[in-house]
Amino acid sequence: MNCILCKANLTKGTVNHIVDLGEGIIIIKNVPANICEQCGEYYLDTETALKLETLVDQIKKNKAEVFIVNYNEMVA
Repeated sequence: MNCILCKANLTKGTVNHIVDLGEGIIIIKNVPANICEQCGEYYLDTETALKLETLVDQIKKNKAEVFIVNYNEMVA
């Protein structure tokens, strides 16, 4: 698979996924992703995206202004 922005190769790695809620921000560290070697754009597989969606919904209930979690610890 290639990057849809610059067409470069993707490699497996981890990223910090940031969700801006307007009234707060969630930073999820060490999220597995396919990362573009050239531009740094990253892509999540469907399973990871669904887990992130569930995780964000749980965190939003906390009402914290800034929330930082580790993906591996929260999804395991």
